[in-house]
Amino acid sequence: MLVLLAADGTRLDAGAVALALARRWSDAGQQVLFVDADTSGSRLARRLGEVEHADYSPAVRGLPSLIVARRPLTLRLMADHCYSLDTDSGSLWALFAPFHPGGGRHAAGWLAEHADDLAAIDRERRVVVSSSLGSADRLGPLLDAAPVVVVMAPVKSASAAKELWTQCREAALTGIERRHRMLVVLGDSPLSDDDLGTETGMRVAGRLPVIEDDSVLRLKGGRRERAFAKRLDSIASRLLALVWLAVSEIGEAPEAGIAAPDKNGETPEVGITAPDENGYGAAMPAGLAPQMPGAQPERQGVDGGVA
Repeated sequence: MLVLLAADGTRLDAGAVALALARRWSDAGQQVLFVDADTSGSRLARRLGEVEHADYSPAVRGLPSLIVARRPLTLRLMADHCYSLDTDSGSLWALFAPFHPGGGRHAAGWLAEHADDLAAIDRERRVVVSSSLGSADRLGPLLDAAPVVVVMAPVKSASAAKELWTQCREAALTGIERRHRMLVVLGDSPLSDDDLGTETGMRVAGRLPVIEDDSVLRLKGGRRERAFAKRLDSIASRLLALVWLAVSEIGEAPEAGIAAPDKNGETPEVGITAPDENGYGAAMPAGLAPQMPGAQPERQGVDGGVA
């Protein structure tokens, strides 16, 4: 399970970036569950609906309907409450947060209470959760259960890096036991990856230019959008390799259809190399190239019914 948190001052929506990341994993043949844990209310569901000319109402399929179901959290139950964003290569389910901020905060707390259930689902379908660093106190058990946590933040100076370290410490994301804590840098930064690692206590997964959230959802357009997509592909490859490392550490069986790493740390069918001592994997496999699905007039639920 991977959790992506946006730090204060971040100009990109964590949900848009995490969903784009989940699409990359799905395009690589993974089965993925994206969970929108935005405590300020789901702007993402509305924006994605506008981009794809579809209706992604969380009340119909989403965290609100899932919570109201009051049933044990299983993969089968998730299938009843997620929107299917499947591509030809893999499978992607999306679980959106409530529209209202009050509902978003409640839903985040509910997810934290069911952290162990989400970790169990992650053994069958890779889970990607998006939220904010400021909501870490509500997500505490979920962050503890996630072997990989990624913070997305602008770091304009050394003082900003130190402030980010303070925020991460307050969110309990620092410490030697927090091995797989990564940083995605937004925009330009004068600090090198090594300097950022020293100042923030996190390894750098990559750097992203700042573009419009709607452009992140489309990943089509001009030069900046293409540059963003290329860098996101590299980050997706590194983080997927890191998840593989976390899987091997806790002894999980490999996901069906994905080859387990051999003694050299390679995953032959996907072409992803396990991270080295710096946490980096090999170059992006061909399966992670942008393959954004086109807009559809109606969105189907996982069970095939039109939402």
